[in-house]
Amino acid sequence: MSSLPTVQILLGSRCYLVPRDQLISQSGFFQALYRSGMRESHGEVVKLHGLSPEGLEGVLRHITGGPLQESDSQDDSDCCFQDISGESICNDYVEAECESEQDVSDCSSKTMSLGPLQALVETASFLQVQGLLTLLQSSLSLDNCLELLEVSQVHGQWDLASASLHFMATNYHSMLKRPDFQESPELLHDHVLQERLCGVPALLLLCQPLQGLDTWQLLRYQEAGGGWHSLPCEVPQSMVKVQGYGATTLHNYIFVAGGRRENGQEIGAVHSYNPSTGCWTQEASMNQKRCNFRLLAVCGALYAVGGQSLANMECYLPTQDVWTPVAPLPETLIEFSACESQGKIYVVGGYTPRGRNLSILRYSPLEDEWSVFDVCKQHVRKQQMVSLEETLFTVGGCVRDGQSGQSEDSLSVRSYNTTARTWSCLKVNTSKSGLSVSCTLHNDGIYILSRDVSPSTVGRHRIFLKYNVFSETCEYVRSPPSEGKNMQLFSLYLPHVL
Repeated sequence: MSSLPTVQILLGSRCYLVPRDQLISQSGFFQALYRSGMRESHGEVVKLHGLSPEGLEGVLRHITGGPLQESDSQDDSDCCFQDISGESICNDYVEAECESEQDVSDCSSKTMSLGPLQALVETASFLQVQGLLTLLQSSLSLDNCLELLEVSQVHGQWDLASASLHFMATNYHSMLKRPDFQESPELLHDHVLQERLCGVPALLLLCQPLQGLDTWQLLRYQEAGGGWHSLPCEVPQSMVKVQGYGATTLHNYIFVAGGRRENGQEIGAVHSYNPSTGCWTQEASMNQKRCNFRLLAVCGALYAVGGQSLANMECYLPTQDVWTPVAPLPETLIEFSACESQGKIYVVGGYTPRGRNLSILRYSPLEDEWSVFDVCKQHVRKQQMVSLEETLFTVGGCVRDGQSGQSEDSLSVRSYNTTARTWSCLKVNTSKSGLSVSCTLHNDGIYILSRDVSPSTVGRHRIFLKYNVFSETCEYVRSPPSEGKNMQLFSLYLPHVL
């Protein structure tokens, strides 16, 4: 093994003097060279080709314990290598060429053609400085993740590429707002979104306690052992004591918008919860303050539909980070329900200023147009809706028969096929309340929170049910949540570490 304390590294017209032991400990390239026992291992000089000075100097700074970027001070005490360009150099040297680039005698032109990160990753890959490549994974940011993904793929650094993709997926909506990501290929957008949707399917509940803490709780249901467990998150104070809000999920984020405070003031604030970071973020506010409306996710956008004494509707695109007015409802509606199905919005039930609404309304985002899709034989209000492909499911509510005129508050599940335009009554339980219901589609079923209306419980007892979509059966789920208010169920993918 060479006994020389330092090594001269030649790159074009530049020469660097670097401690040999640090090269061996940090670089797989130099480790293999000086531990090989071959003739080349006794050389005083190593001549490199095809790398940029900027990239090499950044790698050498890391190897010798200095910062990756050159310091403003000319005397950098943390950096142990020396630039001795112009001094006499021994003619006994070892040559090594980076095959990813052409050999150039003067590297100044290459420095201009490569960005700092690309030059750094290229040099670290060639010299096999794994510590630097690992450090770059922990240095990912919104400003550099896209470039690091591209350059790591070029040089086969798949761990760094995977970390870059995961970082973009974790911060997906922040990436959508960036012009550089918007200009990237659509295939990359799909890969990032697929990465974001990788995780453990989980059933979550957002609620406010009836007593005690003046805040929200976000609970996760443990399907294996039953029971609800609190997820650590700090809910913004602006969300406290708000009811009649709209809520939905988009791109594996929870969105909570609007509502009414205890003093009756309606609000237009919007907040999102990112399960990948466990943080709430305030988003762009709606143009219209509204409560008792429907917030829906359709084709990568959010739609705020109607509200108390409101017919207007507005749309939020994460790429633009702004709410835009779109075609309003044909009439003002209250106590209605709505959901998305195959890229369209369907509205069922409720009341118009003229009376009961029996029309099924459909909105097409492409045409920005509402139409009467069908007419119901029964009137329903205060129900909840979810969809699976072309089938709409209404859960709970108060149903009035068109012939008998009788109204019934029951926990019913009905389906409507938008292709055949036919209704089916799937399940009715008259001992369970159909009002104040919350439900969500999760895995193979519709999970439902309702209340027992038997005389002994006086409607205070919470029940937790699952309607199995494919077998059309209903079953009780263990451990309903304790008493709370403003309860809303969600289905999300959580990171495996939670």
